[in-house]
Amino acid sequence: MLFNTIQFAIFIILVVLAIELFKKNKLQLIILTLASYIFYYFDSGLLFVLLLFTASLDFFCGKKIYESKSVKRKKILLLISIIGSLGILAFFKYANFTIDIANHIADIFGIIPPLKFLNILLPVGISFYTFQSMSYTIDIYRGELKPADSFLKYMLFIAFFPQLVAGPIVRASHFLPQLHNKRILILGKNLKMGMTYISWGLVKKLIFADNIAPFVNSIFADPVGLSSFNIIMGALAFGIQIYCDFSAYTHIAIGCARIFGFTFLENFNKPYFARNPSDFWRRWHISLSTWLKDYLYIPLGGSRKGKVRTYLNLMITMLLGGLWHGAAWNFVVWGAYQGGLLAIHKFITNKINFRDFFGKFINERNRNILSIIIAQYFVFLGWLIFRVRDSSHLLYSIKKFIIVDFFSSIPGIISFCLQNKFIIFLIFVFFYLHILSYKIKNIIERINSLNLKYWFLYIIFIILLLLVFTPNLNTAFIYFQF
Repeated sequence: MLFNTIQFAIFIILVVLAIELFKKNKLQLIILTLASYIFYYFDSGLLFVLLLFTASLDFFCGKKIYESKSVKRKKILLLISIIGSLGILAFFKYANFTIDIANHIADIFGIIPPLKFLNILLPVGISFYTFQSMSYTIDIYRGELKPADSFLKYMLFIAFFPQLVAGPIVRASHFLPQLHNKRILILGKNLKMGMTYISWGLVKKLIFADNIAPFVNSIFADPVGLSSFNIIMGALAFGIQIYCDFSAYTHIAIGCARIFGFTFLENFNKPYFARNPSDFWRRWHISLSTWLKDYLYIPLGGSRKGKVRTYLNLMITMLLGGLWHGAAWNFVVWGAYQGGLLAIHKFITNKINFRDFFGKFINERNRNILSIIIAQYFVFLGWLIFRVRDSSHLLYSIKKFIIVDFFSSIPGIISFCLQNKFIIFLIFVFFYLHILSYKIKNIIERINSLNLKYWFLYIIFIILLLLVFTPNLNTAFIYFQF
């Protein structure tokens, strides 16, 4: 059930009416939980039993870990929880990828016949709810969290429909306290803030991401033979598409949760103003990057075991982060690329104090601008790796991105811009709004704080924009496949 459909709007209205009809806390939680599993059933059918299994396994393991006095027993229970959760994820997401690797190896050694691929469907959102559930049992094992006081609350934590399919990855320590002795209040202020977030998300998704998507597809369907300008515009467009698409989902999820009185943390913080690779991952998909840091990078040793081990830990973390995105080699390469950028940046900053080094030649403002431009060059180069799966297409695209041939194709550039003037316009508008949101802090809160009549004018304006610029074809959110 896509967020950008009439069906979802009707679903939300029905859930709101049901919540308003029943005032007791437990009944409201039951309604929200049932609604969440019904929502997931619409997307994954009977595969929703996997979600039920994960919730049951980790609730039981978390409870027993907390009650156990034996360190050995705690470790065994944690291991059962992790193996159970990751086992399901590995089978449904990586079984065919593993078979493909095995077949390639078998082909090298002349082993026949090849293994047959499994006819399995990927459950929607499995990567998100698996990581969310794992963090629950790990936090209990670490002594940082008490178990949920009822299975109902834990079922809701795992399956809460606004963020179930594509995040953000919510921590139990943030969500569960919001359920304690709380009657869900769909107050005017919650509804207003929720609608503001949702409206902002719909603009990003329907006007920017969905209009840009066909342009990106046309560029990378077969980029061989295209000029550097075409490839660079394709990379810029995809960077805008994936940001607007994913952050739109996040904003709609945050808005829907706020309508029911729940608060989620932001998942993006103007990532295209990042000044270095580390800064980018503090701004992009924050819930995943902090999860990887807390549950993988730091347990591996972080930066506490020497420089070489630090670089290795960064590489391992980002390789697994890349693989988390999908069972394909381009995601593995993208993860390695991101890990390499982080390691190189850490190595260079350990050797050079850039503030002192460049401070002699350039003022702080211009130094920051230069840092942003350099960082984003590598970010958008990385988006090519993320987007282009065919290796020959990818190598050609990277070559054209790095070695530009602008001056040999000026007439082609002019023709290209005229043919795609609406997309070029959207790209410029996006960067203008991105700069505006950087300068005007907390822009959503500012819009929400408008006097009610001006806020209604804002909503009417957004509706008109959506009516005029929404493309005819609904496009699924990119991160639904992860």
